[in-house]
Amino acid sequence: MSSSFPFLALPLELRNEIYKHLLCTPAQPVPYPLQLQNPPPYSRIFLNPSIFRVNKQVHSEATRIFYSTTTFIIRIILPDWQRLSVGGVSKTKFQVIYEDPWAEVIYIYDEEGQGWYSGFQSYGSGPKLCKFVEDNEVESTPSPRYRGLIRHIRVDILDIRLDSMRYSETYEITAEARRRVRKILMPFAYRLQHILSDAGKDAEVEINLISQLFVKECPGRGDENVLRFLPDYKNSGDILSFYKELIETTWPYTIGPWRFRLNIPQEIEQEYFGLEREVIKWCNENNEVSEEEKIEFRVMKTIFPYVWIMEKGRFVVMDESSDPWRDFEDEGAFSEEWRLGEEGGT
Repeated sequence: MSSSFPFLALPLELRNEIYKHLLCTPAQPVPYPLQLQNPPPYSRIFLNPSIFRVNKQVHSEATRIFYSTTTFIIRIILPDWQRLSVGGVSKTKFQVIYEDPWAEVIYIYDEEGQGWYSGFQSYGSGPKLCKFVEDNEVESTPSPRYRGLIRHIRVDILDIRLDSMRYSETYEITAEARRRVRKILMPFAYRLQHILSDAGKDAEVEINLISQLFVKECPGRGDENVLRFLPDYKNSGDILSFYKELIETTWPYTIGPWRFRLNIPQEIEQEYFGLEREVIKWCNENNEVSEEEKIEFRVMKTIFPYVWIMEKGRFVVMDESSDPWRDFEDEGAFSEEWRLGEEGGT
């Protein structure tokens, strides 16, 4: 289509308003505590990419509006601590369920600092169409051409740890495991640093820590999925340590090049005002992430039998030894593309 397309005769301000209307993608509501036992599914971005294929000028203008006005949501679910028996030795492990607009994966991190990735295993029956990719290709999306345009990221951390706090004696979580809690989200924080390195302070990251753990009531009443405490619970050192552990978990998302805003559960803010700033400051001053760990965290590397694939426009991890996957090198044959950054105008 030629540059004389009548749409381009409109003032830029009016074209921008049209782009905003056509590309409006309302953000999924922040989950609330009572939803944590059965969280609503992650809402992906579905967008008709036709407007980005009109011509180069429209593509450039539309992508700028889309990336700068859309709130991209990262969903992280933190299930409870688990005990893993390896060779007769019991070890603590922690699992992270991670989803963003471009990828989804399960990450497992143990008390010795070993991390590995696995898949959701939720793809249904029948053959799957996919494209096998290398580990480092996961960092290729969104396109470097458009990362600097991103202005709004929302990180929803759904912390559903419950039993390990209610029955801490049974879980026997080691001090070493608890010291590593602030490294659990490091791989994903580094992924975000890679995405927002060009945007820097122009981008804001809103971090929502959602937890249903703490209710100021006597035990034995109401929902069993809520951890309740005696009226004098504020004097308990254990409760304060639980709060600190929750905040420490969010720390990796506070150290990037972006501006950040941390929203914590009301109970913490009301009962221990300023605790989040105190904990984040302590984490900054006691940064125990080694250079070797940083290298490990920066590459989302899989181990056999897991491999990264591109499936329906997103990077996911699959077990190549057990599922009937079909390799499609032509990504366009199966991808539900909203990934406009990869679709240049002509």
